[in-house]
Amino acid sequence: MLEENFGIVCIMIKKNLVTRLISISFLLSANSISAERIQDGLINKLNSSITEIGFSKGNTISDDGVMINYYIKGSEKKALVFVHGYSCSSEYWWPQLEYFSKEHTVIAVDIAGHGKSGLNRKEYSMDSFGNDVSTVVEHLDLEEVVLIGHSMGGPIIVKAAKNLGLKTRLIIGVDTFHDLTTEGIGGFARMAVNTMFKLFYDSMTEESIDDFFIDETDKNLQRWVRSDALKSPKSISQGTLDALLTMNYPESLSELSVPIIALNARSFRETKMETNMDIYEDLQIEFMEDVGHFIMLEKPDEFNAWLEAKISE
Repeated sequence: MLEENFGIVCIMIKKNLVTRLISISFLLSANSISAERIQDGLINKLNSSITEIGFSKGNTISDDGVMINYYIKGSEKKALVFVHGYSCSSEYWWPQLEYFSKEHTVIAVDIAGHGKSGLNRKEYSMDSFGNDVSTVVEHLDLEEVVLIGHSMGGPIIVKAAKNLGLKTRLIIGVDTFHDLTTEGIGGFARMAVNTMFKLFYDSMTEESIDDFFIDETDKNLQRWVRSDALKSPKSISQGTLDALLTMNYPESLSELSVPIIALNARSFRETKMETNMDIYEDLQIEFMEDVGHFIMLEKPDEFNAWLEAKISE
């Protein structure tokens, strides 16, 4: 799906400009999965409702009048809040929701235009996506949260953390925060990228998705991600693209004082360690080997163990 910023867009070496732009639209949530075989029954879980494992479905209204769907299990005021990536939904966190809800209050949020949330947002931005998450937290009257975001969910939870202030104990990024120096784009460049994406999205999307799978990826999981990604309404994809193009990391992070920990795929995207640390001091980045973009689906047991250790520190 989409990478977090236009700086990554510009350096991608693909067949041509069109392929580059469309490929990036899938970096944030429909990218490669690992060479490891997925757990038995995972595809069946991904095709079923989260309510089947005891989660309740709820909703609230964002500041701009969009219905925001969420799932919750547990009644404590301290919670883990999971946020999906571009063109995804809460279902992408299935292995984590099932595992962590045994000991924690767990919430998964469908941002506007995704999952079961409303489609009536007029202007998409990272600020509005962040508001979706913080609105759910405030609606549930939570006192302390760990925000966990995959891919595009990374910049979203940065925005949510700003809204929530001291309620945010920790930010966890999953294959995200690759380059925190980017400040977004505007003007003609922004218009050009949006135009190219709009013109060629339908014809290039499926081919581009294929480029992000590791050879050993479970074929059933590949098919599931591809099928799910193609369900995203074109207008939503366009709006979300524009939100990503204008994300300003240095400005957004300058307003935070929350520890950030990221787990990135070593072989999937380059993470700019040195410059990232210059932008945000309270940052820790670790890597998982032999895995693609969807770390939590590719190696769910290993990822869950890692996440459990981090939230327990």
